[in-house]
Amino acid sequence: MWTDELRTPALPIWEAIYTHPYILGLADGSLPRSAFRYFVGQDAAYLKDFSRVLAMLAVKSPYRHHERTWLVHSETVHAVEQELHRELAPALGLNPTVLAETTPGPVTAAYTDHLIRTAYDRSYPVLIAAVLPCYWIYREVGLRLQDAAPAFGPYRDWIATYAGDAYGQSVTEALAMAEEAGLQAAASDHAAAVRAFYASSRYEWLFWDQAWSEERSLKASAFPGIPL
Repeated sequence: MWTDELRTPALPIWEAIYTHPYILGLADGSLPRSAFRYFVGQDAAYLKDFSRVLAMLAVKSPYRHHERTWLVHSETVHAVEQELHRELAPALGLNPTVLAETTPGPVTAAYTDHLIRTAYDRSYPVLIAAVLPCYWIYREVGLRLQDAAPAFGPYRDWIATYAGDAYGQSVTEALAMAEEAGLQAAASDHAAAVRAFYASSRYEWLFWDQAWSEERSLKASAFPGIPL
């Protein structure tokens, strides 16, 4: 399958995600709440641009049924995942209004720049490959953690969202559209799609790691006198 061909080179990155301290801490409840707060804020910032990229997929799609589905997915990012953030915010001591205005961290900005650049410069199959890791990795993480029962409610709610049937349906739809687009992809598109998928998978690992460290490694770097 085309999606398996995209994923195979990135599997070591995916395995590193499953064993990342952030994910392990989310499962057993030991994850510092400050790291989760940071993650939720960055996720809110990321989803603003991700929603726009999904709308770009609808514009670029040569298939009418794909166009409709991507538009629904773009709207769902606002209606469902943003609602999850609003539900999580009070327990995390976050103001939903302030949350919506979170400044993107360095990884968040680099990741969304990668997606937007791909949306403008690359073909439809390559853009699907670029967005697919976000869909697929969150589903895999949700399924792997679905039997976990951390005591902190927001951790349980987050896991339940991505292990749930509604999110699973959106991933199934994205994978199906990717397979259909892959059948028509030119050889040059295929090579570019593999690279785009790999790059997005790498950004996914970095996104988790950014939250785990809460940018501590960057803040302690050699930029004295420059506030971060």
